[in-house]
Parts: sequence; structure tokens; C-alpha cells
Amino acid sequence: MSRDIDDISNIVLKPRRIQILRLLLSQGTMRISDLRRALNAPASSIYYDVEILRANGLIIRDGPYVKITSKGRTIIEKIEGLVSSDQETEDSSNRTEELTNILLMRPLTINMYRLGPNALLIYSMVIIVLGLVTAFIQNYELLLLVFVEGVNAMPIGITIISILAYMGIALFIYKYLLGSEIVDIKLLSGILTSLIPLSLYPTIMTLLTPWLPPYPLSIIDALLKALLPLISLIMLATVLSMSSGKPMEYSLLFETLLLLIPSVIIYIILFK
Repeated sequence: MSRDIDDISNIVLKPRRIQILRLLLSQGTMRISDLRRALNAPASSIYYDVEILRANGLIIRDGPYVKITSKGRTIIEKIEGLVSSDQETEDSSNRTEELTNILLMRPLTINMYRLGPNALLIYSMVIIVLGLVTAFIQNYELLLLVFVEGVNAMPIGITIISILAYMGIALFIYKYLLGSEIVDIKLLSGILTSLIPLSLYPTIMTLLTPWLPPYPLSIIDALLKALLPLISLIMLATVLSMSSGKPMEYSLLFETLLLLIPSVIIYIILFK
């Protein structure tokens, strides 16, 4: 019963998810593209909501088709009398959700996800390896979330250790803090995908260094060191949220505690 209540709370906070369940309850099996047209929402938003509902066992997805489960049917029937169907409230909530969708760059992550897990795994590995090769050539080392110019005191292989630590912490959050069990190629490819922004730092700096004077280059360097890790963490939170069915805020909180704050502390200790 407590699990059902958790599911209800998770859905009620997102009116569009209730609309999806209502449509599936009345129409039966539907294509995701049909849901998008019926709700007049971006494909990335519908895909994200579908994945959250699927992870919570409220719908089943079979390729482009989705249908409601008996659990989802029970949930929507329970909340029909509790949730207001006021159109103005739903429209306002959906506009807020769309703004959140853009700020959290979900379209980027979700559109990459739509390549399929195998293609995405290969694509991610190629970009990450190219970034690491560039980092090695240009003498950059990765300290968990921040690339720095090589320092003699760095342990050998610290970049590889940092990547393995990133993936290990992501899996730890997924399994033990978010309480999910299934680890598959889709999850692993998603975690690797979230590393792409971070791995672009050496390439970007290598391309810009010959053309820019030191002062503007130092500003760009600081911006990249701040923004690229944040983009990676936001993408990771989207991946973990879609895979676990838990609110994205949980993933962001755990990532901040276990990845972002330790990276900042290490950087301050070594370079300030």
C-alpha cells in the first residue's frame, strides 16, 4: 500500500502523466507519437514521462507502443476523484514543466537515447576515447569531474581512475540510494553518454588555445570547468531518473554530495 501511495504522489505532481494514464485507460494501446499529438507536448517531454511511468510499473512499453498496466489502471482510478482536472491549472503546470525540460536539457539526453543502447554505447565510447587521447597528448588529467593541466604529484592513471569512480558512484546511486535493481546496457550507455560533455573539455581547449590570448582563454577555461561537469551531472540525473522511476531531484542531490562537492574540495586543496 505504501508503494502505491508513493506512486500516486509521484504522478499527481506531474499532471501530464495523469493525462497519459487517462488516455491509455480510455484508448488502450497507443503509439508514443500519438500521445505527443494528443497532448501537444514536445517528444522529449512525453518520452521522459513515459519512461518514468514505465519504471514505476504503471505502463508497458513495446517499441513505439505503450499500454497501461493493471497497476496503472488501479492507480488512475484511485486518484480520479482526488485530482482536479481544471484545464487552466494543468496548462500552467505543463508550461512550468516545459521550461524545466529545457533548462535540464532533457531533449539532448533523450534524443541521444533514441539512437538505441548499442549505437549510443559505441558513439559515447568513441567520443570519450577521443577526448582522453587529446587529454593525454595535451597533458590534461581528470580529477573526478574537473580536467586540470598535468601536475607531477598526480597518481599514474588518475584520469582512468576518475572515470571508473564516476561510473561506480553512478551505479551506487542507482542501486543503493534510488533502490533499483536492473542494470542493463541501456543504463550503462546512458551513464557513458553523460560523460560526453565532460570529455569535450580537452578538445575544446586544444582548438581554442592557438587562437586566443591568455586572458579571454582563462575566462573560457574557468567557464568550461564549471559548466561541462554540471551538464554531465544533469544528463546523468536524467538517465538515472528514467531508469529508476524516481524524481530527478533525488539523483541531483546524491550526485552533488558524492561527485560535485568532492571534486570541488579536491580541486581547492590541490590548486588554491
